Amino acid sequence: MRFPHSSLILCATQRCGSTMIVEDMRNATVLGHPEEWFVPWQASKPDINWRQALSGVIKRATSANGIAAIKVMANQIAPVEACLVTFMDAPRDTPYARFAEITQNCTFIKIQRDDIVFQAISRVISRQTGINHATGKKGDEHFAGNRMDGYSSDYNAQAKYQYGKIREECLNITLENLVWTRFFEMYGIVPEVLRYEEVSTDGTLEHINMMARLSGVELPLNRASRKMVKLGNARNDEWRNQFYSDLGSREM
Repeated sequence: MRFPHSSLILCATQRCGSTMIVEDMRNATVLGHPEEWFVPWQASKPDINWRQALSGVIKRATSANGIAAIKVMANQIAPVEACLVTFMDAPRDTPYARFAEITQNCTFIKIQRDDIVFQAISRVISRQTGINHATGKKGDEHFAGNRMDGYSSDYNAQAKYQYGKIREECLNITLENLVWTRFFEMYGIVPEVLRYEEVSTDGTLEHINMMARLSGVELPLNRASRKMVKLGNARNDEWRNQFYSDLGSREM
């Protein structure tokens, strides 16, 4: 059992901008139904038929035109592999071999945030505020959870700068990116790369045009516009400057 040919696998890490890209894909209506469908997968859960669960994931991820799409975080690959072990033989003796098997012939798209300090800060602030996303206007319907209904620039005013937490997340992000790098190396995958810094400011949505070309589908002329807006503000900038200052005095 595999994802259909021409499926899109979004390879992500938390706070890399992947939900924004998922919104753009959903608005396109022909690029599958991308979500983190593997979130609940844990081999320790009793009495779950993981073969049936995989079939359900593929079905939910597939749009009417037969294109499937799924977002996978780096820290989800190992739990998924542990579930696949319960019903699949390994096609080769390498890590994540079963995950590679079910995604064979798919297009891998690596979502990357070049500034991992900003990404780490975003993780720390989101945990303190409980807010992961925001819409531009109040009342805008949106699929993302833990969101602010209409952006307010003071939402993170009470967040507390924590050098150690930011440093820890910089390390976590680096290691998570290495998980994807190693996976691509082991299975000869050359992913398309989408950079947050470019995609977040690209009003032409060239990344969606690229996905459509790779999947061999035509995009509808009229599509909904993106409702999600960037959360980062001057406080993120201040923390970044403070972090680099502390880094120079503490680590050198």
